[in-house]
Amino acid sequence: MLKRLAVFTDGGAIDEAAAKAAQAQGVQLQFISGSAEFPPGTPAAIALAKDLAGSIKAALTAAEQQEELLFLLADSLDCREGLLPGSSRRVTEHATRLSAAIGLGTEDQLVLERAALLRDIGKITIPNDVLLKEGLLSYEEWMFIQQHPHLGGQIVENTRALKDIAEVVRTHHESFDGDGYPDALEGSAIPLLARALKILDVYCAMTSPRHYRKGYSSQEEALEYIRSEQGKHFDPDLVETFLEAGVGRPWEPTGRK
Repeated sequence: MLKRLAVFTDGGAIDEAAAKAAQAQGVQLQFISGSAEFPPGTPAAIALAKDLAGSIKAALTAAEQQEELLFLLADSLDCREGLLPGSSRRVTEHATRLSAAIGLGTEDQLVLERAALLRDIGKITIPNDVLLKEGLLSYEEWMFIQQHPHLGGQIVENTRALKDIAEVVRTHHESFDGDGYPDALEGSAIPLLARALKILDVYCAMTSPRHYRKGYSSQEEALEYIRSEQGKHFDPDLVETFLEAGVGRPWEPTGRK
């Protein structure tokens, strides 16, 4: 597949020699200025000018394009399960709030936000007759479902742009008391970000519609359940932070912005 890079130059001046050299490697260079529209399908930018503001603008546009693709993927996964538009975006928004409450650094915040968005990507490997089954699952079907975090971890680990979220995706269904899956990890053996995502995932699942149950919990009911599971399903310290910071807030589905 052809690769395209935007090259930010003064006035969008074209460097013919650079363009030919890149073309020989299967790369198309698109020369732009700071005021130009960033070309679609361009995942990165190279700055060959002294205009820092323009360079930042170009790189930001590239990042936004990549983010849109992640939202599209998350929306597709949500739609397959019959979830409301923006369901995974909702988990990511709560992840941003919890990151601030915990005091995470920039790198950890980015990992938690993207892991929240794609936490259930492993479900893409689960057949519809199992994933969307109404009523009780058989033991074998439940064991299959429990493998989706492991399978999701493998998927993102093999994707260079997402490999940093693999550990969190793989372990976000582990429980603090060791009663989770897929590996029955316990306490601090579970990565901090996965322990945080566990709370967010359960809270958002309880307070939004799901195909496998009738109705859903109120905000107060979900918060009470999370409080009751301190030290069991959830890291007790993270639960306190979640509750004290008011991370769980009423939400209305608005779709992706």
